[in-house]
Order: sequence, then structure tokens, then C-alpha cells
Amino acid sequence: MNKNKIIGSIYLTLAACIWGGMFVVVKSVVSEIPPIQLVWLRYLIGSVALLVIALVAKIQWHWDKKIYC
Repeated sequence: MNKNKIIGSIYLTLAACIWGGMFVVVKSVVSEIPPIQLVWLRYLIGSVALLVIALVAKIQWHWDKKIYC
């Protein structure tokens, strides 16, 4: 089997486990934290994680002002 397919399968399995595990976490945490606050907390954690991954991978960010302005 191709190395990329194995790594892709591992990432897919990891994503499915995290996604499925969040239902259990939300069910138990929603009694302590309001749902909207929990959503924003999840967005914050996800954004920080993606920023760290982008910085470690040295991804170059470029936005063309002609497209967005």
C-alpha cells in the first residue's frame, strides 16, 4: 500500500475519532458551559491548532487584494 494512503487513512481515522468523541464531551460539558460559549471555545482551539500547524510547516500566506477588495 502507498505510504500516502496509509497516512491519509490514519488522519481520516483520527478525525473521525475526534469528531465522534466530541458528542460525548459536549453532552457532559454542556451542563457546565453554555452551548454558544462551547462553540466559540471549539473555534478558538481549532484556530490556534491550525495556526501552529501553519507556522511549523512554514506555509506562506498570500491574499491578492484585487480579488478581495
